[in-house]
Amino acid sequence: MFKLINVKPCKNDVGAFIDADILSSSPEAIEEMKIALDEYGVIFFRKQNLDSSSYVKFAKQFGTCADYPMLKGLDGFPEITVVEKKPDEQIMFGEGWHTDSTYTKEPPRFTMLYSIKSPPKGKGNTLFASQYKSYESLPEEYKKKIQNLKATFSADGPISKTRNNRIAEKGTGIDPKSMSAVHAIVKENERNKKKSIYLSPGHVIKIEDISAEESKTLLSYLFEHQTKPEFVYGFEWEPNCLAIWSNHVVLHNPVNDFTGVHRVMHRITIQ
Repeated sequence: MFKLINVKPCKNDVGAFIDADILSSSPEAIEEMKIALDEYGVIFFRKQNLDSSSYVKFAKQFGTCADYPMLKGLDGFPEITVVEKKPDEQIMFGEGWHTDSTYTKEPPRFTMLYSIKSPPKGKGNTLFASQYKSYESLPEEYKKKIQNLKATFSADGPISKTRNNRIAEKGTGIDPKSMSAVHAIVKENERNKKKSIYLSPGHVIKIEDISAEESKTLLSYLFEHQTKPEFVYGFEWEPNCLAIWSNHVVLHNPVNDFTGVHRVMHRITIQ
């Protein structure tokens, strides 16, 4: 499957490490990275040397860079959102299980995250939960129950409070209550036909066309199922690492277990 890149799957095939210098990778090697991304949901690279220009150039080989509606981008590089936790802050941007920008009509297919400053290794890990695995292990009765269901995703969901500090600094002025979208709960990857559960605990507020009580009960079950330990891999950051993930295939959750350190990440989302 992989002739040009060295791919090392993580535990339980949740994610994979790729040993490559992305700046010198050929278009053919990047195509293999996309295959690995389809297969494992998230891919990791260490020891990269990206400036903003080369980062954006690389990202565009995966698709069109998407706007993040809530925050202004980096000066000169509007495609890049600065995701940070300052030394005196308690809340971390995006903490809690979610998948990105699900409240938009066409959520970004991929997210890239590049580490500029990180806490000591082992702190501030990002957890990834495979929704291929969670769908595969779902009891048949639940697969049938959710196969045609849709959910409402809102920018004013539980995770919204984690972006308050950044919005105060560089918000776009958009009211999160004004942003919501309805999406199918089950996704199928058109390239490999694998199915995944598409629910974002940080954004979903209800399942459509069933009673409020049934929606609450079903969501509670599915949210717990989605993040079982056997579906989860925790990536340890250090500076100059890049993670690329499919928002259709994995949930992610940055662990807020450090203070007094400045964590700075540069994020690009791809349609």
